[in-house]
Amino acid sequence: PMSKALTTSRMRLDIRTMQDDTLAPWTHHHQWKNGTTAVLRFKRREKRATIELSVPGKEMHQTAVELDTTPQHFGGSRAWWVCPCCHARVGVLYWSWRWQCRKCAELVHPSTRQTESSSAYSRVNRVRRKLGWNGGLLSPMAGRMKGMHRTTYARLLKELSQASVAAVGAGDANIERLSKRVKRIRMPSRP
Repeated sequence: PMSKALTTSRMRLDIRTMQDDTLAPWTHHHQWKNGTTAVLRFKRREKRATIELSVPGKEMHQTAVELDTTPQHFGGSRAWWVCPCCHARVGVLYWSWRWQCRKCAELVHPSTRQTESSSAYSRVNRVRRKLGWNGGLLSPMAGRMKGMHRTTYARLLKELSQASVAAVGAGDANIERLSKRVKRIRMPSRP
């Protein structure tokens, strides 16, 4: 069976980066590295957006996508795309041959393809970023960021400690597997 493509291999539109543009009749422009451009026209009253996708050297694709909103805890609202295929509320649409959610486009996140050790190192780096520190298991600790609550700092340090132990354990397991492989390799005898 053919494996699913990664979300990073497709053009994407994340509505969370356009929240201000969705609040009124507004136009948002987006461009990808390959030169493809999208013009999004938000029509708040009609609860929809029109996406005009221009691929260099090809015809323009125009898609109408419904919008939905949910109230925020402290006032205001958050906008969502409504997937044109399955009508699910989603934050990101991907371009396959049309705009659709990750499930309809049959895409998976890159983290699903990580090994145990790379996943453990990713967790270490994710917690270090939350702390405002540089990534890397052996990078120095920088202390608590200004404005960070002490309880949050303590919780993140505990998470970092657990993630670091898991990363070192996964690294040790890799070294052990490699050592076993090296022992199985027969060295050619010298004459």
